[in-house]
Amino acid sequence: MIVITPEKKKRSTGAHWYSTSGLPTHTQPDGKNTTLRHARKQNLLPSVTTIIGLLEKPALSKWKADKCIAESFNNLPREGEAVRDYQNRIHQSLKDEQTEVLDFGTRIHKAIESVNNGTFDSMAEPDLFPFVEPFIRWSRKRIKLVKAAEMAVANPRFGYGGTIDLFCKLHGENRPITIVDFKTQNVKDKIKFYPEWSYQLAAYRKCFRPIPMCMSLVINSNEPGEPIEKIWTAKELQAGWRIFRRLSRIWQDSNKHKPLALDEKGNGVARQYYEG
Repeated sequence: MIVITPEKKKRSTGAHWYSTSGLPTHTQPDGKNTTLRHARKQNLLPSVTTIIGLLEKPALSKWKADKCIAESFNNLPREGEAVRDYQNRIHQSLKDEQTEVLDFGTRIHKAIESVNNGTFDSMAEPDLFPFVEPFIRWSRKRIKLVKAAEMAVANPRFGYGGTIDLFCKLHGENRPITIVDFKTQNVKDKIKFYPEWSYQLAAYRKCFRPIPMCMSLVINSNEPGEPIEKIWTAKELQAGWRIFRRLSRIWQDSNKHKPLALDEKGNGVARQYYEG
């Protein structure tokens, strides 16, 4: 068997945007990334992750600092190398490593999406199969019905959109519908469920009636293993929603962009996009 490594594509640095009807509008007709300027003109909604990105993440900041120290320690300045050149070299090395990590996470997400859609081919990317196979076992035990995978949603009333990893019915749960958000994590000792994950899910669930249950599912990117789930409580999600709403207002004020929720006649409206 010949395995052909796909050509590495340049990662898009553009933010994600959605129309008030929930249509992903990350790029423009000319292929360029959608910008804040486009969003203002076209009344586009920022993504949930863009809004949450306002938050400082202490654990992530420490990880980046530790990586920078380690990279500098292992790659000392070359003879005669200027400080600025050395800084650029270290930053580029870290950027390349981060891109590899993000690409691996994206590939796992895509593979799991194909599992949920019933199109997964274990021969397409054999290096991923050991990480995806535990999810397949988990899904057979837990998922009763897949309603949608990679589902774009929008809440024009509060001015945001996003894409849900999985919208499904689970075995053994009272709620008829569950939003599942996949997270890849380099687990070495103990899995961490970060509070901002609840902010993200709290925003997603506000796009639905009835309100669904919300779950974070961690896939270990360090070594293959059983996915670990966390079902967020109503109290946690309510607190997450309050924080997200404040972040959303800050984002709108600081970017001078408050999307309008309009119906077909141009009147303000709060839309409900899905009932399941």
